[in-house]
Amino acid sequence: MSLLYSLDKKMSRKRLNSFIKQDINDFKKNKNPKILFVGSGGELNNYVKNFSTYLYSIDIDPSRKPDQILDLMDPNFCQNYLGEKVNLVCMFEVLEHIKNPSVAIKNIYNLIDKDSVVLVSTPFIFNIHDAPNDFYRFTKYGLKEIFKEFSKVEIKEKNGWLESIFVLIMRIKKSRSFLNKILGNSFLMLYFLLYPLILIIQKIFKTNSLTTGYYLKAIK
Repeated sequence: MSLLYSLDKKMSRKRLNSFIKQDINDFKKNKNPKILFVGSGGELNNYVKNFSTYLYSIDIDPSRKPDQILDLMDPNFCQNYLGEKVNLVCMFEVLEHIKNPSVAIKNIYNLIDKDSVVLVSTPFIFNIHDAPNDFYRFTKYGLKEIFKEFSKVEIKEKNGWLESIFVLIMRIKKSRSFLNKILGNSFLMLYFLLYPLILIIQKIFKTNSLTTGYYLKAIK
């Protein structure tokens, strides 16, 4: 089971770690990153810690042990924020769980200075998770609208169309049904067995209209 869990993480985080590493390292060439991590705890939080001597986390859930319990939709967000001034904000797999994402991004925008960077990942075609607090799915055009006040926005697909189909079937194993777990784990193993073929098919039959989610870099 530990092997299946490891494969699941590898599949769901495909390309994300490399995107994060590239963008933070590029940022470090010009500035020392002082990072605000929105959504405390987890592997991605620990991964990002490797890139900075200052990382301050916020979350609305005290059980996740953030540095500060703070809601991104707080109308006094900037005044109530207690951390140091940051120049890099990381918000991975959080935006879909916020009831008013436009307000949240506006608060982040007002918190940071010019040339600061915001890194975001969020699902597009993906199963419901962390129910009932799973509210939205975003197209790349919706993301551009939410981040329209930023001077530059870059958006990348997290994976290809055929990989997305495998992910949707694989994620059925998250249900309580024993048969669903068998089906999901079977497709998980099948994905890694067929991975070279999947990449070839995606290269031949190209489309960027289907992906499990997006990775975004926004510069104020």
